Amino acid sequence: MLKTQTYTTGWIDSSIHTFLMDIQTPPTSMTYAFITCLDSCPDLSSIVSKSPALGELRSYARIVGKGIVVPTKKLLVVERTQRIFYGFDEVWFFPHVDMIKPKPPKLYITGPMDLPEELPNQLVRWMEGSKCSLGLGDGTGLNFVVKLTGIAKHIVQHWSA
Repeated sequence: MLKTQTYTTGWIDSSIHTFLMDIQTPPTSMTYAFITCLDSCPDLSSIVSKSPALGELRSYARIVGKGIVVPTKKLLVVERTQRIFYGFDEVWFFPHVDMIKPKPPKLYITGPMDLPEELPNQLVRWMEGSKCSLGLGDGTGLNFVVKLTGIAKHIVQHWSA
């Protein structure tokens, strides 16, 4: 478990798919999902128009940089009916669509990499500037970067240590 400025990072033995299946109604901090890697492909902007996996999300998708932004409620519906996330994926969550900017290049949190001792300043600035509440990257377990305070921070630090 690592602490970097306002974000807590860690790893749990799970996946993006499993995490999403446990959410019935996303909190307002997760209103929008920014998918930046799907099955090891970091350029979703080039595949969104032809990918069968993204077909149900296509009409809701907004391209931002090389990723796509979709309403999290729509993502949950599609993930439940037609699985999208199988591993080596990356998704970030935001409260507002207009704050989402392209993710800095060459910065990934997908497995099997371990998160560094300190998150790169460029990633922290991007997350803070866009009000990102959570980033998930899977592959070999689930890496996460989450904005936490108070008791929630202590609980997550305890359980993912």
